[in-house]
Amino acid sequence: MKKITLMNTTAGHSIRNILQQQQFLDQLTTALAADYCAKGGQIHCGKGCSRCCSLAVNCTFFEAQLLAERLDEALLQRVDRYTERLKPLLGGATSLKDYLRLHRHESGGCPLLGADGACQAYAIRPLSCRALLATRESRWCGADFAELTAAEKEAFVNSLDRAATAFPLHYLAAAQDAGRELERQSLLKMAGEFGFSLYGNMPVMVHLARRWRLAEAVTTGAAAVRELLPLTGLDHPLLLQVEEL
Repeated sequence: MKKITLMNTTAGHSIRNILQQQQFLDQLTTALAADYCAKGGQIHCGKGCSRCCSLAVNCTFFEAQLLAERLDEALLQRVDRYTERLKPLLGGATSLKDYLRLHRHESGGCPLLGADGACQAYAIRPLSCRALLATRESRWCGADFAELTAAEKEAFVNSLDRAATAFPLHYLAAAQDAGRELERQSLLKMAGEFGFSLYGNMPVMVHLARRWRLAEAVTTGAAAVRELLPLTGLDHPLLLQVEEL
């Protein structure tokens, strides 16, 4: 199958900008983590602590296109299998709560996660992944709070550093704020170039970019993207958000 790339179009500079954003966020989160630890806190993230990979991972279109262009065929096939598992499950996700639980318990986790618990696309992982700095043990990244007792929830909440975390979560707030701001800038850039922005489920968008020529639809316009989605079996309001100017 011919690879569809945006690197030689007007969007090429936006993908290059994503790489710069990723480098900047890495430098910033390293500094934020060091500062937090210097004040007595602890960051529990490390290679193999993959509980956060059971979350629904979102990204911008340009990040998905970058992954689609850089991943090898073996990883792309894993992305394909993920989307095929996801399709029949989406009918039961009628709310955001259902959708998030689906990812924790039924989707099988991020398809880019290796058997050793390490990300196989770590160097080009999305901003949303880079922005997660856990101030509690990794088991809390994969916890389904609907399954906890009231006492367990209270103990967790009381253990959080409210001055530093994105309460009531245990992730460092400054890192998440920075990641969201960079995503916002990317979405604004896309909207300026194409008249709309595209954001959503990372593996799904990578699949669409590589197997369904999403880049061509994007260059045509928002209507073309909306027309494409029903053909793929991935037309669900919580998967992708198409926002026009």
